[in-house]
Amino acid sequence: MKTLRILMLVAGLATTGACGGSDTSTTTPSVTVGPTTELFEGTLTPKGSAFFAFTVTDTGNVSVMLASVTSSAAPGNSATPTLGLSVGVPSGIDCTIQNSIAASPALTSQLVVNMPAGLYCARVYDIGNLTSSINFAVRIVHT
Repeated sequence: MKTLRILMLVAGLATTGACGGSDTSTTTPSVTVGPTTELFEGTLTPKGSAFFAFTVTDTGNVSVMLASVTSSAAPGNSATPTLGLSVGVPSGIDCTIQNSIAASPALTSQLVVNMPAGLYCARVYDIGNLTSSINFAVRIVHT
């Protein structure tokens, strides 16, 4: 019995010794950064416009989607007017348009532009179709 205990102790020490050692290497954790999604919401009046500034940190695609348009007189009731949707550079109290498209609400990006790192803006505006105020939601996805 005593011999068995000694054998178990020796086996345990041998196993512990094999697992030990001094590993001086270090591992730096890697961080995977995905795209940033921002939501731009507001109210748009006939002949009006609104813009939202955002920062692109790395060159990549900027996707802009007119996600929804609802009546401001009866919130929750969807509307489908065609609006102007653009990407540009902030300029004072507006957004200087670089790329634009006429868009109706959809669940896919209507405007995709490859842009270098920098400060940009998304702009939504009436192209002459609005007869009353509407609420809008624009989704912007960028690096």
